[in-house]
Amino acid sequence: MDNRSRALALYRAFYRAAKSMPTANRRDYIRKKSRFEFEENRHETDPSRIRGLLQFADLQLDNVQIQAKHLSELFARDPSRFEKPDA
Repeated sequence: MDNRSRALALYRAFYRAAKSMPTANRRDYIRKKSRFEFEENRHETDPSRIRGLLQFADLQLDNVQIQAKHLSELFARDPSRFEKPDA
């Protein structure tokens, strides 16, 4: 798989992983942060930097997926933990 295809696949995977987050706020954050990071590095041409960015994205995707699973379990046990306190 070439770098462009891999980057697009990772981008789509971040969006899918965001769907697993238990709250809309967290879903939106993952989507916005992912879009920002991919756009920020869109025009990178250095092959070694691109490899590093793709490896970092793989690691971050794993983190998002683990967080989504963990937070969903916590949310299922106690949804009140995710409510915003009254101002």
